[in-house]
Amino acid sequence: MNGPMNALVNGAMDSAVHGALLVNKHDGVTSFGIIELLQREWMERHGCKKRDAPKLGHGGTLDPFATGLLIVLVGRAVKLAQYFLGATKGYEGVIRFGETSVAGDPTGLISEKSDCIPESLSVLQDMATRFKAQPYLQTPPMHSAKKKNGKPLYELARAGIEIEREPKLCHLYQFDVLSYEHARAGFRLKCSSGTYVRTLAQDYARLLGSVALLESLHRTSSGIFRVEKARTVQEICEAGASGKKWDQLDCWIPFDKLLNGYSRAEATESERLSLTQGQQAVLFDILKRTQPPEHSGEETQDCVAIYSAQSLIAIARREEGAWGLDRVFT
Repeated sequence: MNGPMNALVNGAMDSAVHGALLVNKHDGVTSFGIIELLQREWMERHGCKKRDAPKLGHGGTLDPFATGLLIVLVGRAVKLAQYFLGATKGYEGVIRFGETSVAGDPTGLISEKSDCIPESLSVLQDMATRFKAQPYLQTPPMHSAKKKNGKPLYELARAGIEIEREPKLCHLYQFDVLSYEHARAGFRLKCSSGTYVRTLAQDYARLLGSVALLESLHRTSSGIFRVEKARTVQEICEAGASGKKWDQLDCWIPFDKLLNGYSRAEATESERLSLTQGQQAVLFDILKRTQPPEHSGEETQDCVAIYSAQSLIAIARREEGAWGLDRVFT
């Protein structure tokens, strides 16, 4: 569900506004559409042109029909997009059995029907438990933002072209079927980044000898962030009209708190200067002081956020067993 696209909007901005807005996305709009709405709100409120608006990006796309948590990164926080794209995602939704579409959601034409409908809630729950317990190799759908030779798969799909896609190992940390009525199963899911929930619904139905599509989807979490703290674009715009800046809203996360789900290490002032000058020799001593994250996360063991005087100054990453600087903020 969550593709690797990171939408960017270029421009200059007030240096004080760097962080993220937790947006409760409405249906019928793309993730980039949300960014355009917010950019327009900023330009109207500040009376500026696009080039003077902040850079905006997102930390994991949502399909147009889906709703829920969309992390909109602002200013230099756009550089942190990759660390949100890889975060564990939480969802709630409804799977409808008996028919499916090529895209796996209700926006496409019905492509297949089946009279074989799961019998009961207990049957669904048992299969969900078995599904979660085994390794899940998922083939990305053609209707996705995943790219092949620089071109999104959905563009190829619209042209009637289908290509081979490499399956990806997905992790289902939670998959609970909560209700079942009129061939519709309500579920709660927690999964690794890059899991397409539309495809999961189709694969799950096949295990039950049926077909299905994802009727609705609502993202409830991304890493340590929850939809309960998010606000709709309309609420953000109304707050702006009343004179509130983005960094004054309760859905705003300051830049230095965005990686609170990661392990962290404190650097001294002299170590900070060394890092900003590209001297990685001090990294070993800094990482010896690594502390667990302020808030628990599932996919942070290979990255450490480095702070100095409570300011995020660098990110270290472990690759093939060796640590190195992944990014430095001057």
